[in-house]
Amino acid sequence: MNRWFRLLCYRLTLAFVRLAPRARGRRYRLAILKLDRLGDAVLSLGAVRLLVREYGSAQTLLIISSVAEPLFRREFPEVDLLVLPPFCECFWPDFVQTMVRHAARLRGIEADDLVCLRHQPSDYLHAIASLVQARRVHASEWVKAGERICLDYPRCRRVPYPEHSAEGCLELEAHHRVVQGVLHQPVVFHDMIPVLASEPAGGGAALLVCPQAGSAIRQYPPASLATAVALFLEASPSMRVKFCLPPGAPRSAYEQALKDAGVSGVVWVHPANLGELIQAISSAHLVLAPDSGPAHLATAMDKPGVFLLGGGQHGMFAPWRRSALQVWLDHAMHCYHCQWRCIHTEPLCITRIEPAAVAAALRAVQAAAGLA
Repeated sequence: MNRWFRLLCYRLTLAFVRLAPRARGRRYRLAILKLDRLGDAVLSLGAVRLLVREYGSAQTLLIISSVAEPLFRREFPEVDLLVLPPFCECFWPDFVQTMVRHAARLRGIEADDLVCLRHQPSDYLHAIASLVQARRVHASEWVKAGERICLDYPRCRRVPYPEHSAEGCLELEAHHRVVQGVLHQPVVFHDMIPVLASEPAGGGAALLVCPQAGSAIRQYPPASLATAVALFLEASPSMRVKFCLPPGAPRSAYEQALKDAGVSGVVWVHPANLGELIQAISSAHLVLAPDSGPAHLATAMDKPGVFLLGGGQHGMFAPWRRSALQVWLDHAMHCYHCQWRCIHTEPLCITRIEPAAVAAALRAVQAAAGLA
C-alpha cells in the first residue's frame, strides 16, 4: 500500500467513524495513551504515577491495552481506564473494526492534556489521538526506523527522543523528557524508575526461571539455560528451581534440556493471571529471565535477578535496574540495533552468552542479596 493510498484509506475510515453519534463522556484534565505489552507498561509506571499525582486520580483517564489492563488496575485503582487492543497489525480488518467499535467512546472523551507514552509512532495511535477531544497533545519526536505512517498527532507538543541515556534505558529517558514538557518544570529522573511492591520471599530458597519472551528470537536456548542452572546449583545445591511458563506453553524442550544437564526436582509454575505471576516472582529469592515482562516486573520489585538481553533494541527498553541486585547480560555484536531483523542463522547476541557467565552472575546477585 503506497503512502497516498494508505493516507486515503485512513482518512476515509476516520471520516466515517466521526459520523456516528458521540458517546456520553466526560472531561478530564489528563488522558494518558499507553497502548503496549506488559514489559513496556511496567516501564511507564514511574511516569504515569507522577502524572497522576500531579493531575489527580479523579481527573485522569488511562487509555491502555488489554494486555496491560491488570497491571494498571492493580496500581491505579481509582483512575478511569479505557481498554483497547495494544496494536493494529493491518488496516483491514484490524484498524477499521477497532475504530468502528471504539470511536463513539473515544469521541466522547475531552481532555486538557493527552500524553502519549508510547514513543514509537503509528497510524493507530495517531487516529486515537485525533478522535479524543484534547486541547494539547504531548509526545516524543521519534527519529528511528519504525512503522510507515501517514497520519500525525493533532496540536502536538514534541520533545526529542533521546539518542543516549546516562541511566542506560532510552525509554525511561524519553518518559522523563515528555513528563517535564507536560509539567513545564524539572523532574528528578529517579521518579521515572518503575516501582512495584514485593512481598518477602518465603519458604526455602528458590530460583525462579522465566524462560519465555514476547518473541522466540529473544529467548535463551533451552540447553544453554539448563547448563547455566546446573552450574549455579553446583555452588547452591539446596536451592529449589522453579520454571515459570504461560498456561498451555509446551515445556518438553526445557524438560529434556534439564534432564540432559542433570537437573532434577524442578517445580513447574503456570500463572493464570498477572496476580499469580507477581506472586511467583515475589516469592522467589532469585529470578532468571530474558528481556521480557517477568524481567521488568522483577526489576520493578527490586528482586535479585539476572536478565539476558539481546542486541535487537539494546539500550532502548533495557538495561535498567532498581539496585545492584539486578544484572543484565549480553554479548556485544557489530550488528546491534537491528530491530530484531537478524542477519545470522541464530541471534548470536543471545546464544553466545556463556552459561558459565549466567551462573556466575546468579552467584554474584545471590551474594549481594545476602542469600549465599
